[in-house]
Amino acid sequence: MPTVAIEPFAPHHAETSPERRFDPMSSSPADLAFLLAGASWRDSFLHGFRSLYLIMEVILLGLSGGFLAATLTWELPQASVALLLLALLVAGSLIVLVRTRRVALALGDDVRFWHREIIRAERALPVERRAFTRFKLLQRSRRQNVGRLASAALSADGLGEDGIEDLVEPFSKTRELLEVRVPEMIAVLWVAILLAGAVGVVLRALAGAA
Repeated sequence: MPTVAIEPFAPHHAETSPERRFDPMSSSPADLAFLLAGASWRDSFLHGFRSLYLIMEVILLGLSGGFLAATLTWELPQASVALLLLALLVAGSLIVLVRTRRVALALGDDVRFWHREIIRAERALPVERRAFTRFKLLQRSRRQNVGRLASAALSADGLGEDGIEDLVEPFSKTRELLEVRVPEMIAVLWVAILLAGAVGVVLRALAGAA
């Protein structure tokens, strides 16, 4: 019986960057469909996670309102106990806020990875079929002039690597609002709630000592 030599499996280590897995000059409709599906998957996960951590913070803020009311209405020493519980709630909520924001930023970077890959793949398409590239140009044009980027993106060769990085910016206005400004406002609100409770307890203590 003839024997067949089977070579041992050797993993491929030639690629060092995951962003080079797709060759934009050999992209096919199947490649683009896969890239679009990947972008949609991470984007939906990002939006779901944002909603989850914002809802969680709103629930915790509502709970803190009860402790704040207790510190302002109860007599000492019960008000001091309520203040201690409020401080623990604020500390825990700030920790959760910081960690969930880091995850949201990482998920946003995942989405940017897929967007860059789609634009690279679209360079192999005719200019009139580069729908995603035109969409990103439209988004950017709402905030600034994109004449230079548009000329390069809709040329025969498409955008170079620097142009892609410029077009797929790290923080859009929406992402800056949801991942920077809103967490900052929530953090300020937490600190204000704790300070209000502390001031209330201190004033009650001073009034009792007078």
